[in-house]
This record gives sequence, structure tokens and C-alpha cells, in this order.
Amino acid sequence: MIAAIAKPGEMTTAATELVEIYANESGAVFQCDRKNRLMLYFAGTLNVLKVDTFLRLKQAVASIDLQQMAANPSRSSDYEIVSVCGCDRCFILSLTELYALRDLLAGAKFSLELNRMLHECLTPIEA
Repeated sequence: MIAAIAKPGEMTTAATELVEIYANESGAVFQCDRKNRLMLYFAGTLNVLKVDTFLRLKQAVASIDLQQMAANPSRSSDYEIVSVCGCDRCFILSLTELYALRDLLAGAKFSLELNRMLHECLTPIEA
């Protein structure tokens, strides 16, 4: 689908034009206007998501209680399995990976929401 995978902060020229929505040390979220998809680059893999799947993934990750996970001494609480409908990947994440993914998804959602609000304010109202 795309010719190259860019690291966060790098400009990419590919068969499909990608716009970087948000990036941090652990990954990046790109927007593909041509396919109307979001691309999540995290832990060395690229996941192509519809917008509603992205929002479900963000909700699933945000609903995990990281404090309880960190406080629980049992080995079963060391990892969390995150799977959402519409995503081909099942994420098996440690506490630090969950925190990084939560930050990445929250930052991307904030950027998308800010862009929507700016577009709404700057678009002239037709009479």
C-alpha cells in the first residue's frame, strides 16, 4: 500500500500521500486522505485503521487502569491484551508500552479534534 515507512518526524514520499497527525518517541499516526484511513506506526509495525476503529482502539486503551496494573504484583498483570473489531492486529502490551500507546493515541485524537474545530471556525457559514 505504501512504498516506505517513515520514522516519526521524517518526511515521506510514497505512492499514497500521508500526513503526519501526531508523533512521539514510540510511534506516529498518519492520515491517508486518499483511502480515508489512519495509519498507526507503533512498535515497529504499521496498522491501517478506519477512523471508527481508531476511536475504538483509543477507548479500549484509555479504559485500562494503569495504576491498578502497576500495583498488582501478580505476573498475570504484567501484560494486557488489546483487540478491537476492525483491527487486524491483537496488541499484547506491557505497562510501559500501554502508557506509550495511550499517549500516542490521545495526542493524535487531540490533533484531529483541534483540526476539526479550526476547520469549523474558519469555514464561512453559507446563508
